[in-house]
This record gives sequence, C-alpha cells and structure tokens, in this order.
Amino acid sequence: MKRIAFALLALSLGGALAYSQEAAAPATPPPVAVTISEWAVQVFAIGNQDSSGYWAGVGSSWGNVPRIVGLNIQANYAYGGFSITPSADNGVFSLTDQNKGWVTPLPGLTLESGITLETDTWRGDADWGSDDWVRLQGYQQNSTTFFRLGEGGYMSDINYNKDGIGAWIGVSQPIGNTASYSTVSSFGVQANPYSVAVNDLGSQIQGGAAYTIPSGPQIKVQYVGYGVQGTVLQGTVHSNSSGTSLVADGTPFGQIQVAANLQKMIPGLNEEVGVTFPINASDAGYVFQASDMTDFTVQQVTLHLIAIITDYNGNEASSGGSGIGVLGGVGADYDLGSKVTLQGDLRYGNQLGQQGGASGGDAMTGFLLGVKKGFDHGDVGIGLEFSTSTIAASAGNNTASGAANAGDAHWEVPLVLHEYF
Repeated sequence: MKRIAFALLALSLGGALAYSQEAAAPATPPPVAVTISEWAVQVFAIGNQDSSGYWAGVGSSWGNVPRIVGLNIQANYAYGGFSITPSADNGVFSLTDQNKGWVTPLPGLTLESGITLETDTWRGDADWGSDDWVRLQGYQQNSTTFFRLGEGGYMSDINYNKDGIGAWIGVSQPIGNTASYSTVSSFGVQANPYSVAVNDLGSQIQGGAAYTIPSGPQIKVQYVGYGVQGTVLQGTVHSNSSGTSLVADGTPFGQIQVAANLQKMIPGLNEEVGVTFPINASDAGYVFQASDMTDFTVQQVTLHLIAIITDYNGNEASSGGSGIGVLGGVGADYDLGSKVTLQGDLRYGNQLGQQGGASGGDAMTGFLLGVKKGFDHGDVGIGLEFSTSTIAASAGNNTASGAANAGDAHWEVPLVLHEYF
C-alpha cells in the first residue's frame, strides 16, 4: 500500500513539474512575413511637335521621368508592420509611394504614421486604358470618386475595418508656418524639424466612415481638410505648389465626399459613384462634382467607363468660367489569349472640364489603341495615341507634346514596358 501511495505521489510531483515547466515556457511569437517586391514602368514615345518636327524620349505614364526601379520592402505580423518604397527615378534614389509603420493592437483597429500612407481600403480609383500608357491631358490621377487615406505628405491616423464597418481619422502635417518649438535630447536643446504651427487643426484632418450592406453596396463618407496633401479633385486646378486646395486669393476650403461602391451587386461588375461638395462653394469655384467609374467583365472582354461632371460657379482661380465641366471616357480590353490583350480608350473633355473651370483654352477628344503581351513578371506594349489638343507631359517631353500650340492635334506612338517581381 505504501508503495502504491509513493508511486502516486511521484506521478503527481512529476506532472506538477512538467506543468510548471510548460507554463513557464515563453509563448511562440506570431510569425513575421517579410517581402521585397518591385514595380517599374518605362514609356518610350515618338510624337509630333506642331509643324516644327518631332520629339522622342523616355518617361512614365504620369510624367517625363521613367521609373527604372520601384521597390517595396515590407514586414508585417499580427500586431503591426512597416512598408517602405525606395525608387530610382531619373537615376536618383529616393522614396515614393507608401512609406509607413503601423500597429494593430486589436482586431480591425490600426494606428499608422508615415509619409504618403496610401491606405487604399476605401479608395475609389479608375485605372485603365491610357492611364497605363501616356495619360491624356485632364486625366492625371486615379482617385476619381473617393480619396485614399493619406494621398501624400506626412500623416498619422487611426482606422477601423471589421465586419463591414469602417471608420478613420488622420491628421496631416501642415504646410509651412514652421513653429519655434524645441525639444530636449541627449545632445542638448534643438529645434524639432517635424513640428509646425497649427492655426486651424480642422484643415489638416481627413476623417470618415463606411458601412458595407451584406450582399449589397458599400456606403462611405469623408471630410477632407484643405491642408491635406494630394487631395485635389480630378478636373480642377484649385491647388498650390504643395497640393493644398486653395483658390487664387489664398482662401482655403474643405471638401465632403459621399460615395457608394456597387461591386457586389452584379457578378463581373465593379462600379462606384460619388459626389464631392466644397465646404464653401464661393471660395472653391465649384458647387459640386459628381463622378462614376465602372468596370464590367464578360468572358474575354472588360468594358470601362469614367464620367466626371463639375458645376463651376465662375470663381475659379484664374479667368473663372461658369457652367458644367465634363470629362468622360469609354474603353475596352479584349483578351486574345496567350497573355495578349488588345486595348482601346476614347476620352472627351469639354472646354470647362478640360481646363479645370478656366474660361480659356480648348476642348479635347483623344484616343488610344494598343496591344500588350504579358509575361510572368511584366508586359510590353505598343500603341497609338491621338488628341485634338495637347497630350500631357510624359515620355521625356518636358512640357507637353505641342505645347507651343496646344490647340493643334497631336499624336504619339508609345512603347510601354512594365516589370514587377
């Protein structure tokens, strides 16, 4: 009996010791995923320069400097991460696109801070046709119906996205007005280079909310202060050199955006409609802007639509016009098989839409016809673009093709190279 009791005691002590060792052992940390990816684009083009001859050069879809390499170095785990995007534009290494760090303390809740956050969760963008070749004049950005969170500049935000409910508020660093604030460090008292005076905190805020109806549309609304960088409406020219929404006399204004995404309503359909209102229309120069972007895929064909309608009130920054400005376009991608795609894009802008509300200048009709061949890590394409007025700056042409006489028709033949890893 004593032997049995001793054996039971030994087993109990051994189990207790094993339990204590297991409890004392550190928990396995969540895995960390580290990725290095790359995306780059070069556009070589030849075009006509009025009656004075021709031009040729290399650039990108959005400007006259090619993106030779655009890296994204990212690390993330269950509770946070970082993303940084070094690039080599024009042979100079610098930062572009998304550069930020974040912490996720609770499921769905994220705190971010960085330079150009580019949080695309609620963004409404149109990216097709000439956007990936040489962008026609008047179509110089992709955020069409709803700005992304952190379009540009320094910003810190807190956002929530879970179970169809979204909410966010970000504060951007103001432009100019450097404050005299100093900080004490181990090296003594020194100026804080990241501190600037804030006279109107509301001008630096971007905040909003979204709700996705089960098996239905996503509804979203946001306020964007005039000091938030990169938030200039498509088809308007209300901005200073730093990207702040201002009119000629320097009077600022904020904007309210309301949008609905219909992506889940019909198979193959991705459509979003939006309306933007300025807080003060007399300062902004426009009363509202309504926009629609639609992609619809049926078998080998994807159809595209973009429409931007702006009601200008004559208070635009310079030579303000009054009336309805129109920018619009239709396009199609046809899959020929073997990763070969035929692309077509037809765009139009009336005089007010094309000139961002200014009373002078010309209307524009333009088109793209192109064919691309895809590979595992990139594609190559050749096309023809034509415009009844200026073609936007790109492909090594520092101003715009035909800038000497913008009202004349212009053409160019772009050769596009994309690489991604």
